Amino acid sequence: MKIEDIVGRVFNVDPRGLSELSSHDTIDGWDSMGHLTLILELERRLGVSLSIADALEMVDVATIKATLRRYGIDC
Repeated sequence: MKIEDIVGRVFNVDPRGLSELSSHDTIDGWDSMGHLTLILELERRLGVSLSIADALEMVDVATIKATLRRYGIDC
């Protein structure tokens, strides 16, 4: 599953409209609770356990992908 699909599902937006620049500044609903929901959904769908430090840094699609690659997830 593409990261854009997960982000789109969590924030109820069309994933085709998302890019690596999509972030908490550009997506409505990506507030602190939305961020927590996103992190939990990424962990659940991708079978990964993210560190708190990594989760806090994942504020845009590009950073999410880079972080997940460090965990060995192809995205």
